[in-house]
Amino acid sequence: MKYFSLILILISLGFTQNQNIDRAKELIANSQFEEAASLLKGVSQKRFRFEDGEKATVLLAESYLRLGEKKECKLVTTKFLEYYTKSPYRERMEVVDAILKIEEASVYEGVESLLRILVYTKNPAARSRAKEVAIRTIAASLLTSDQLVSLSEKYPTDSSILSWIYLQLGRENQNEYRYKAARYWYNRAIKTGGSESLIRTAQQGIESLKKAGAGIPTILVLAPLSGDFSEYGIEAVQGVLLAHELAGLEGKIKIRIEDTRADAAIALWRTQQAVNQDSIIAIIGPIMSAPAATVGAWIGSLFQHIPMITPTATDDGIARMGPNIFQLNVTMNRMADAIADYAMRCLDIQEFAVLTPTGDYGNAMSNSFIRAVERRGGIILAQQLYEEGRPDYKTEFDLLRNIRFKQVIRKKNIAIGAKNLDAVSPKDRRSYMQDTVFQFPGIFIPATNPTDAGLMAGQVAFNKIEGTLLGTSGWYGRDLLIEGKNQVDGSYFTVPFLDLEKSESYQKFEKAFSKKWGIEASSDKVSGLSYDATNIIIESIAQKPKNLVNQINWARNFNGIYGQIRFKGGNNINSKVVSIDKRKFVAQNACPKPVTENSEIKKP
Repeated sequence: MKYFSLILILISLGFTQNQNIDRAKELIANSQFEEAASLLKGVSQKRFRFEDGEKATVLLAESYLRLGEKKECKLVTTKFLEYYTKSPYRERMEVVDAILKIEEASVYEGVESLLRILVYTKNPAARSRAKEVAIRTIAASLLTSDQLVSLSEKYPTDSSILSWIYLQLGRENQNEYRYKAARYWYNRAIKTGGSESLIRTAQQGIESLKKAGAGIPTILVLAPLSGDFSEYGIEAVQGVLLAHELAGLEGKIKIRIEDTRADAAIALWRTQQAVNQDSIIAIIGPIMSAPAATVGAWIGSLFQHIPMITPTATDDGIARMGPNIFQLNVTMNRMADAIADYAMRCLDIQEFAVLTPTGDYGNAMSNSFIRAVERRGGIILAQQLYEEGRPDYKTEFDLLRNIRFKQVIRKKNIAIGAKNLDAVSPKDRRSYMQDTVFQFPGIFIPATNPTDAGLMAGQVAFNKIEGTLLGTSGWYGRDLLIEGKNQVDGSYFTVPFLDLEKSESYQKFEKAFSKKWGIEASSDKVSGLSYDATNIIIESIAQKPKNLVNQINWARNFNGIYGQIRFKGGNNINSKVVSIDKRKFVAQNACPKPVTENSEIKKP
């Protein structure tokens, strides 16, 4: 009987709180934010971890924002975002947090947060508010030209926002007496298709500025044929010449080979010479990232009718140099993005720890992964550096465990309404830290090689940390299975090309390569990717297009010897996800069956 009475009391309490929330909504609709806040504050404090308290907290933060109570708003917003990693109202609270950044003079960070929210939110209220505030802030001339360009490149998703960014860039450049740049951006604003008044303003900007060789078709091959990287350059040339010979193009299309010495300045100089001297219809290379970026910038700006395909460069951004620049090898950014997408979309993981090996590769992969997660609304719980090759990482894992411990304690204290969110007794701390297996739902480790990836997998389990292990191309190799043993089962990683079984087209290439050059094709894929790049040009020429670049962009999909090549924005996006099941590599062509959500801490 007492139990039944308690249930009735709780139901009655919940009903009363919902009445208060409904009344607060009416007050907010009438702009009576102070009265609404006083009602909502009690519900938020008493019922924070329940549905009615969750809803009341969002409305309270929005009311505080309207009242200009920034300090109170920040406290409520921070507590909500820290506690509710999944909530139907989370994105509304993220918008509030972004607006607070803008009002606290972190304008760029605030607008960037709003544009990022627009990428992934499905909440109409959050989308509408984020868009409204972003446009108003951009139009207020609070951002520099560099910041506006950066935003347009990072988040080119909403045409109305882009048109405002381009209009502001036109104004900023005009004010800086950069009239050519101003015309360019005004025209971009018009072409993007904003409102009539915006287009009219851009047209007025343009109006105000009114006064202010032939020969045999040649494919240029850029590769280092001397110096430290000459081995790769020779392999690239061998792949190109084999494809040219098999296509029977001798005397019809010329191959011009230039030695870049893996130097960006030399690569550009050789390219300029070739374009001035020959009828260059396409470029294969450069094969190294720095020269590829330099040549791509020049060709992408001045000769957009000439396609440039770099077979092996992996640095991000090269394909963005122009509509005619293509990267055949999957970039590091795409590799990290693909595993983040798979983890969040297919495995339903929203929270991650990142273990970053020191060095350029580890930093680049980790940064790309973090951006990919945050772009999708996920959360990075912790990041820890480590140096590959060491036998023991107890110190690094203790730091990770300590971070997770603090996060869990804060959530518990938020739930019970404690004033000191970090409060914990020394006895409880010792017990947790000694006996607890800490859970990070996803653990991303961009190891540079399979041996280190396998060793780290064992270190994770040994140091009482659990979660789904995630990696990238550095994991791929038999040493991962040897070193990782059963600890790598159930892990996932991305690879640019998958060769679990040699395709018929690869076997044909392998046989032809051996016959022509008297050696086997190298396992580093340089000759094979260069062979594919040349075949993309040859196949596109065979269609007799008016514009070769448009033909490649239109076709998008090509069959390579390592699998399908799929261009989007000049990048090959056809990376593969591989899992490990019973110490075997398994290609993942679709999402697996739904998995249950991991708990935060697992007691042994």
